[in-house]
Amino acid sequence: MRTLLKSSFRWKDMAAYAVRLPMLCMFCILFQFSAQAQSGGQDYLKTKISYSANNVPLSKALKEIRVKSKIRFTYSSDLIERQQPVSISMKEVTIEALLQKLLANTKLKFSPDGMGGITIFADEKPGVNEDKRLGFVLQGRVTDANGHPIGGVSIKAHTSNEMTVTQADGLFSLTPINEELITLSMIGMKPLTITARQGKNELQVFKMDTIARDIQEVVVNGYQKIDPRLATGSVVKLSGADIIQPGVPTVDRMLQGKVPGLMVINSSGGANAKPTLRMRGTATLVGNASPLWVIDGMIRPEPVNLPSAVLNNVVNGSLSANYELMGNAISGVNPYDIESITFLKDAAATAIYGTRAANGVIVVSTKRGKAGPTQFSYNATVSFNRAPKYSDYNMMNSKERIRFSREMLEDGVAYGQDLSLFKENYSYEGLLRMLYAREITEAEFQQRVAKLETENTDWLGLFFRNSMSTNHSLSMGGGAGKTTFYASATYNLNNGAAKNDGNRSYGMNVNIHSQVTSKLQLDLTVMSNYRKSTGYYNGVDVLAYSLQTSRTYNADLKYPQQVRQAASGSSNYEQYKEPFLFNMKNELAHTENTTTLQSTTANLSLDYKLGKGWTFRNNSSIIYNIMRGFIAADEQSFAMTPKRGYNLSYQPTEKEFNESTLPRGGIADFNNSNNLTYSIRNSFDYTKSFFAERDHFNFTIGNEIRSTRSSLLLNTAPGYFPERGKIFSPSKKALENYSKNSIIDMLDNGVGYYANMAYNFKGRYILNGLIRTDGSNRFGQYSNSRFLPNYDISARWNAAAEQWFPTSGLLSDWQIRASFGTQGNVVDAVGPQLIASYKNDILNYYDEIPKLTIKSMPYPDLRWEKTYQWNIGTNVAFLDNKLRVNVDYYNKRTVDVIDQVDIPFEYGMGKMYRNGNTIVNAGLEMSVGIDVIKSKNTFFTLSLSSSKNLNKLSNRVTRNDYYALFGANANVPGRPISGFYSYSFKGLDHNTGIPTFNNMDHAFTSNPDDILVYSGQLLPKVTGTINPVLRYKAFSFSTVLYLSLGATKRLNDGYQRIANNIMSGVPPTYTNLPVEFLDRWRKPGDEAYTNIPTFYDRSNNNIEVPFTVVSDSRSLTKITVSPYTAYFQSDIRTINNDYLRCTNINMGYALPPRLVKKAGLKTLSVSGTVNNVFVIANKRLNGQDPETDNFGSFALPITRQYSFTVNTTF
Repeated sequence: MRTLLKSSFRWKDMAAYAVRLPMLCMFCILFQFSAQAQSGGQDYLKTKISYSANNVPLSKALKEIRVKSKIRFTYSSDLIERQQPVSISMKEVTIEALLQKLLANTKLKFSPDGMGGITIFADEKPGVNEDKRLGFVLQGRVTDANGHPIGGVSIKAHTSNEMTVTQADGLFSLTPINEELITLSMIGMKPLTITARQGKNELQVFKMDTIARDIQEVVVNGYQKIDPRLATGSVVKLSGADIIQPGVPTVDRMLQGKVPGLMVINSSGGANAKPTLRMRGTATLVGNASPLWVIDGMIRPEPVNLPSAVLNNVVNGSLSANYELMGNAISGVNPYDIESITFLKDAAATAIYGTRAANGVIVVSTKRGKAGPTQFSYNATVSFNRAPKYSDYNMMNSKERIRFSREMLEDGVAYGQDLSLFKENYSYEGLLRMLYAREITEAEFQQRVAKLETENTDWLGLFFRNSMSTNHSLSMGGGAGKTTFYASATYNLNNGAAKNDGNRSYGMNVNIHSQVTSKLQLDLTVMSNYRKSTGYYNGVDVLAYSLQTSRTYNADLKYPQQVRQAASGSSNYEQYKEPFLFNMKNELAHTENTTTLQSTTANLSLDYKLGKGWTFRNNSSIIYNIMRGFIAADEQSFAMTPKRGYNLSYQPTEKEFNESTLPRGGIADFNNSNNLTYSIRNSFDYTKSFFAERDHFNFTIGNEIRSTRSSLLLNTAPGYFPERGKIFSPSKKALENYSKNSIIDMLDNGVGYYANMAYNFKGRYILNGLIRTDGSNRFGQYSNSRFLPNYDISARWNAAAEQWFPTSGLLSDWQIRASFGTQGNVVDAVGPQLIASYKNDILNYYDEIPKLTIKSMPYPDLRWEKTYQWNIGTNVAFLDNKLRVNVDYYNKRTVDVIDQVDIPFEYGMGKMYRNGNTIVNAGLEMSVGIDVIKSKNTFFTLSLSSSKNLNKLSNRVTRNDYYALFGANANVPGRPISGFYSYSFKGLDHNTGIPTFNNMDHAFTSNPDDILVYSGQLLPKVTGTINPVLRYKAFSFSTVLYLSLGATKRLNDGYQRIANNIMSGVPPTYTNLPVEFLDRWRKPGDEAYTNIPTFYDRSNNNIEVPFTVVSDSRSLTKITVSPYTAYFQSDIRTINNDYLRCTNINMGYALPPRLVKKAGLKTLSVSGTVNNVFVIANKRLNGQDPETDNFGSFALPITRQYSFTVNTTF
């Protein structure tokens, strides 16, 4: 124990240095650049430099001065070239004095241009005999159609060949000839040609319009920045502003409904909840089915980068709840740092990722600084979460629960399980027993019952809250000369509706971009964040407890929930001496669950132009994640009571104390994980244009090396006393039974080689081909499968570029895309070798040394999972791009999918992994954009999107797990991946009211279709979004409606059924029920108007299911089930889960510039957002959310949220 703790401290120190040192260095550099940019923007004529030159051209002298001073000069090249060579030598003088001396013998003057630069011009107007080609200074600003400035626009004069580029604020200066044509161009914008006319001294504004195409700008796939003229893949690109949803804690949860083909399901409404993401269906059964996250070219692994199968072997019990808090690959990214997100969906877009792209790729590009004075941006959001209320659910109140108890006794049905043997005075049944025993009078009985009927304990009010959350983001960006920077700091406090659910995080992001020379470009990004999350102890489900616990019980009452196990050698009667007592308030006070995550990433990109179209690119990154988890229950908790064997208030005998496995203290579990990932990628790019820019060619060849080293330390320590200074004082028996230590080290190495070629012919026909091969140490010595080649071939036809395409009219743009290729997936949980391990909880009888057990069987034929995908799509625009339609159809066939098969038990285990399954996904994706109104002051657009995905498993696979047929992991052969079965409800028995089921008299079979009914799939087949956006002057309004169709859901169990009561239908006295159970069957004939069964107090009516299951020992297993268990798993309790959710409504207002400037700000806007506005769903849900998981899965309710946001720049 001591050695392990020392090890964790060393990791902690290393983590502190890893987080603090980059932050300190980066901020020192940033403030230096900030100071340079500020000084250059305020009084740059006073900048002092030293300069000397001897008989050099004036143009060269000005260029050298520009490089030294980092001040832009604007002049006519023809005018400067006409001047005589100059000689000068001056030390530590101002720019103003230097230029005066330099231009003393010329007829030139200079002056500030008001935009951070200097304009040089002729001192007098040209005479009649002077060259009429001398130009004039044109100053302007370029904006989009909405008046927003555009940076990076190329401006070129046709005759004088003068050129410049707009700054970030859209400003530019040029020296053209009078009446000269000037062209403004930028990718994604319609080219604009103007005529320069002398005499207009005021600042001129030029507006450019966008080109409505599916790919409007450079496509970033994480490896390359693809010229849109060469792009052929199925991609969707969103700006950072498009995804922002105030109040939503993480980026992944913001994506619901934003991208066709990306399904986002929020299975819980908790602050620490992670959504389920699926891009174009599911392509694996054992591996990670979520899309791959790539941030600024870095592949982001999960914080704990261990296979799920490995975690399941070593992480169980309380630690499983701890892992619910660890977040995912995107958790630490600040949404306001995102410049754009690109979603790569088909093989043409993802094949370059080789064996990691079978589930799609999401590429995040963060913001970069722009040259000029430092600009600050601040965003603040305050959110209010409404607590759930009983009016949201259809549960019994106290009076209805007492009525239910009366009716049960009237029907001659009593709760007769073990707990009924104990005397108590806090339930109707307990008071009635006291009345019958003459311990209380009739009057006292009626008085106490009346008090119970009005108790109405508000469990939801006790364990939930109206919570406040806040998010702050401060960023700064700017630069001087060829170096720019961007930095941000964030603070987030996210409190869920449940009182113990929340997280607090801090983050920073620093980027420095430098054009070191005309050939060398460097880009360095460092991100670091710290997050602390809190949650609930394993098995503590406050929502299920609040809904399924009788409201007649007082909140401070400790009541029996489990009987004591009989001591060895004692009679069974002794176990009824004192039951184990439970109180939820006490349980929450004496259990804890916290996780901290520190993550630091650094990414360096290098571009070097080799010449003649060749460029060398290098991307090197390192990611270091440290997770510390702690989950504990002390001796006063109910969780420790069964381990101890008696209540803490009970005075045990010496024998009971000595036989107790945990006589004192609680149990604490530690989880320490360290993950170090580094990757190096090198590539050579060749770009060439032919036939006067008519055709374009690109060729890329590269390699990638990556390595991930993961270390996991798990420690279970008994004898925990938090109230005594968090000390540990375990007994010898506690150490023998509960003390565990595990260390897991994993090394995942990979190497890849790739080549890509693309050709654009006449701007109409684009052909793209790619091949990549990957190798992994996962396959060990078996080289036959160590390397996997993937390839892609794709094409695009720009029909709009054809000569016959109409330049005006109904049709304004048309593209057709097609691709076919392969993608791969390696499942880290499986290896080719035989793996044996020692288990410290299985000891040899003679020497008490841990036994050697088989962990996994050898599988030398292990292969990569491989996906073959083809895609065809089209983009069409109508009515001058006012109506835009994008459609994609795809088919994915994944072969060699790893699953589990039964093997003879003689091998030492009953199952093993193997390649052998096949998954087919096919679907249709469509998005429609409509510009309904587009005028000077009003802009109204309507965006519609829809996706349909159908998938199924191979018919060749057999399943032996009968109970899995009823849940999300059924993996039924020939059915969708999330398909599940149900018992076929026949009706209620006329005489007893007990539920009966069809096909239970069938001959024994291993085919579930013979005795069960297929209910459907848990995941939707179709998802869609309606997103109207309205802007009127400074006001804005938007909303998102999310539609889900084709899913089936099983209703929550009506009441809590504990383990020792599983065979009886009678609810314990402490449970609550839905109001609908008041309309249950009570007498013969009731089955005509109700399908809710009676409650039966005998357990001899179990159903024998005629399903053949072979156990691990190869013997047939008999399956019996309670009719009440079968009822809750029957088709009568499944519903069509179609629903429409209004995910958010947002209203915003930008304050007038004249008011903002008075406050010293550049812009200021405010907005209000309501999240989870309403849901239209199946009425039988009765408050159960159609999207969240069922009880017992750590699911918390999705509640309505109100947010207020302020955005400002200064």
